[in-house]
Amino acid sequence: MNAVSRAWAVADVARGSPIPAALAMADAAVRLRQDLADAVQHMTRWPRVHRARWVVEHADPLAESPIETLGRFTCIQFGLPMPVSNAWVGVDGPEFRVDGLWPFHGVVFEADGAVKYDNRPDASQIVARQGEREWRLRRAGLDVVRYGWELAWRRRADLAERFAAVLRDNPPRERPVRWWKHVPGTGPVEPVPADWPSPGASMVILPAGWDR
Repeated sequence: MNAVSRAWAVADVARGSPIPAALAMADAAVRLRQDLADAVQHMTRWPRVHRARWVVEHADPLAESPIETLGRFTCIQFGLPMPVSNAWVGVDGPEFRVDGLWPFHGVVFEADGAVKYDNRPDASQIVARQGEREWRLRRAGLDVVRYGWELAWRRRADLAERFAAVLRDNPPRERPVRWWKHVPGTGPVEPVPADWPSPGASMVILPAGWDR
């Protein structure tokens, strides 16, 4: 399957699939530098093309897994501040890359897919490294909220409440935490103004019938 057909396939799926799943596919496609916008331009008269346009507009090439996409989508669905995907943070420089960062609140989210632990002989070592990482993030002044597939896929309202509670506990700061944007193939770079999210609630409007 060539690059053009992959882009078309993702755009076509976005017209008829629930938006969360379509957005996860689109994130993966734009991470691979697929030109989804070009595909959608050729679907102008196709039914439900507005859904594909929305998905293409909000796809994020920095999201690296469907569970990360669902965390970001939760913020869109429930009007929470938008996080930065896979940002680098650290005290003296970029030390850790976190799944999502609210820089004005000093909060990170970490998405835990089951494959990280299931049927692995080194599961205990993974848990130990994760605990050490979280301790160091908290020592750097960052609050941490974790979630798994059950919340991200089936209980997003509960996940939104969890996000909202931690963000309330960490209101926007006058001086946001220092962070670096992740550039695939390069690593951490200083963010430019366009890379910064708003500290306020997301104003993104979902397309009609997005969950069907």
